[in-house]
Amino acid sequence: MIPRSQRLALWCLALLLTLSLYMKGRTPAEKGGGAAFSNFTGRGITVRVTGKVRYPGVYRLPEGAVAGAAIKMTLPGVGGTSSVRGPDTRRLASGDVVCVTKDANGNALISITKMTAKERMLLKIPLHPDLLDEAEWSLLPGIGAALSRRIVADRQENGAFGSVEGLLRVPGIGEGKLAVIRKFF
Repeated sequence: MIPRSQRLALWCLALLLTLSLYMKGRTPAEKGGGAAFSNFTGRGITVRVTGKVRYPGVYRLPEGAVAGAAIKMTLPGVGGTSSVRGPDTRRLASGDVVCVTKDANGNALISITKMTAKERMLLKIPLHPDLLDEAEWSLLPGIGAALSRRIVADRQENGAFGSVEGLLRVPGIGEGKLAVIRKFF
């Protein structure tokens, strides 16, 4: 059995070590850290990079990022905009897909499209009710083929919904159904 004085000393040492680790996590990080250890602010955009790139996939970028920044992360050797053709200075938005291909001269060609509604739902990127087609509406819980046809028909006849609350004008969508699908918008 350990004597009482040694137990007290071990307890104090453990407390000191725990407090130092706790305080280290509370101190602000230095500015300008490496890219691999950048501070996540909770804000940003989610884009997918595909095509002739070394590291295709889904990336989280800061708000205001341009397509050129997304490609430089995944396509080593692209020195500047001289070897890139396409909308490399266009600001990206969440849900964009940046596709990089190469022409016969080896120049990178960029095209920007949108992710499907299914992919946006999986990545928790908000949908917009004015941009979904009939097949995408039917992916939402509680919205079947008949209701998705009514939603698209209502939008064509009466104009844009503007927000998810605008769906209340469609017969068959009430407060309960709206509450179920609201998390996707």
